[in-house]
Amino acid sequence: MTQPVKISVSPPDRPAGPARRKVMHPLVVRRLTVAAVAQVTPAIVRVTLVGADLAGFESTGPSDHVKAFFPDPATGRLAAPTLTADGLQPPTEGTAYKRDYTPRAFRATGESGGPELDLDLVLHDDGGPASTWASRAAVGDELVVAGPRGSKLVPEGFDSYLLACDETALPAVSRWLQLLPEGTPVRVLAEISSPDDEAYLPTLPRGTEVRWLRRDGLPGTSRVLEAAVRACGPIGPGTYVWAAGEAGSLVGVRRYLRRELGLPKHQVEVEGYWRRGTTNFDHHAPVDPTDAD
Repeated sequence: MTQPVKISVSPPDRPAGPARRKVMHPLVVRRLTVAAVAQVTPAIVRVTLVGADLAGFESTGPSDHVKAFFPDPATGRLAAPTLTADGLQPPTEGTAYKRDYTPRAFRATGESGGPELDLDLVLHDDGGPASTWASRAAVGDELVVAGPRGSKLVPEGFDSYLLACDETALPAVSRWLQLLPEGTPVRVLAEISSPDDEAYLPTLPRGTEVRWLRRDGLPGTSRVLEAAVRACGPIGPGTYVWAAGEAGSLVGVRRYLRRELGLPKHQVEVEGYWRRGTTNFDHHAPVDPTDAD
């Protein structure tokens, strides 16, 4: 049985850890083809993408993201941007339906004989372009992917890590567990809608503890994640905290960590991956608009 992970409560005079170092990658728009589709859980589909455009692909951070462009659900037409010296330019015709996704895995040489990129997509009952495409994805389908533009590396100088998420951020949690040194104490708080979602993390690295939190209600309306973070008790300067998922449900999490506990900015990162009722949500937008930083 996995032993409970101890959240660091080291003395307050401990030197502050460094901010997450970021490395930049060349921005590339890649036109790719689906080579395989797998149902990881009833609510999560993994698509494996291939194509010559994957040459030079880089993703070295746990919370990296690419921007995926999907076909119009009504017409099936895929409108994608072009890359010029001035950056990404919108398509000349049609509407770009885009969503951000964590690169779950990249293989320079996969079973196809060439580079392969795995993206894990959550199925929502919202009829949106991403979920609609994912529910019907088949070998040979086309998808356009841009990025990642940069990678935030795993922050160093911490004794333990607290990762809080909903199911949309489980791919990033998987990357965290993959990139952290073996044996690092990690506590994962994962909000899910069904016990079936627990199959997403079938095995855990040594030192990792996962608490699965059943959501009561629709995605983006629950506060179980905030309650679980609060239940962790004191969080000392030796613990790095990362939280991601539906932006509205993370407001309370961020306010607790930054305002009530007073944790410094370099120790906490809260990312809104999506916002209920918002199309083409910008994950760079602040989770809590009332916060200055």
